[in-house]
Amino acid sequence: MSNKIVRKLAALTSIIFALVFLGMQFVPASTPQASATTGPHMAQVINPQVGAILDRSCQDCHSGRTTWPWYSRVAPVSWIVSRHVREGREVLDFTDWAHQPDLADEPMLICDAVSDGSMPLHDYTLIHRKAKLSKRDVDSICGWAAAASSPISLLQDSKLTK
Repeated sequence: MSNKIVRKLAALTSIIFALVFLGMQFVPASTPQASATTGPHMAQVINPQVGAILDRSCQDCHSGRTTWPWYSRVAPVSWIVSRHVREGREVLDFTDWAHQPDLADEPMLICDAVSDGSMPLHDYTLIHRKAKLSKRDVDSICGWAAAASSPISLLQDSKLTK
């Protein structure tokens, strides 16, 4: 008799989980919208080698060029992906990089984030293997950041924006 109760309890639990999962699909994720202009790829704006690395590893969360895979439409994963993209764009958005003033600190912040391994997110690189950064990628990004933050580079950038 207890075996029968266990089966009924398991069936009831399965039905409840299925209904909850189905109900979650009606709670939409707040998908961040792309800006009016998606802007050029980073490879077109900065050093092409570094820009290609940033395009490959960063643009899904840090630009209006996000590729939304099928699982980003299924709750609760959709909520997580949407939150990551929204937070990523709040911190750093490559969409209008070429038109933003005062980007002197941004390259070094990018270098710090990739050097300490906090970017790209581990969750993201589990699924997007190509986004994983090699030591060479990190060195390229940090070399670009150091050059972009040098006083000579900053002086040239200020002359170009005037």
